[in-house]
Amino acid sequence: MSGSRWKKTTKREFLKLLGISSASLLASGSLADKLLADVHGGTIPAIVTIKPNAFRSGRSDLFSSILVFPEGYEAADVDTSSVRCEGARALESICGPDGRGIVILYNSGHLRDDLSCGFSVPFTVTGQLLDGTRFEGSDKVAFIGPDQSVIYHTSTRKRRSCGACKGHALNRIYSSRQAADGDRAHTGCDCRIVEERIGWQDYVKAFWPSSQGGATVYDRRWGWPPPSPAELSLGQPSGLLVH
Repeated sequence: MSGSRWKKTTKREFLKLLGISSASLLASGSLADKLLADVHGGTIPAIVTIKPNAFRSGRSDLFSSILVFPEGYEAADVDTSSVRCEGARALESICGPDGRGIVILYNSGHLRDDLSCGFSVPFTVTGQLLDGTRFEGSDKVAFIGPDQSVIYHTSTRKRRSCGACKGHALNRIYSSRQAADGDRAHTGCDCRIVEERIGWQDYVKAFWPSSQGGATVYDRRWGWPPPSPAELSLGQPSGLLVH
């Protein structure tokens, strides 16, 4: 696609695309203060935010990157045909009203095949301005592999078990067998550990690093399905494509 193909939007529409309510997106003391004032090695540093920030590998879903450039650079000068996010090319873009922000849309099915899976995987966006100047920025996302929706818990099935073991087996789930074995209902508990597969989105919400139990344990009594942590975004971007 042509590098000059971009659409400008109002501030209200742009903030809706970002999924945030901050009215000071480019205000002094916020993102602007985090941008480097000078260019190192001929590459412009950009603040990058990936939305959603959790998705599953091997799927063809839409995701976006929100880029904010340092003062003195215009988002409208981005050559969108040059933009890549871990191998995925830009499908469409829309510029913000302040001139320094741009949202770019991608297909996750176009990502590199050798990406690692985990809860803190760096996604780097690279590209060029129309004059050839390069820019780059990164964000970290949860990139969930096909086998990462397996949970572990103790089981009291076909056993005479105490109340503590029964409550533990019914409610406590773990992200690994080792975590389950290290958090028994009581000393001497020998309940067997079993595997169970849950939806990948529930897995992400349960074991998001800042969730109540951290990255290893979740108790269904905290709410099931797990509530979504404030900083987690799972919905696909919409309303961006220019028809």
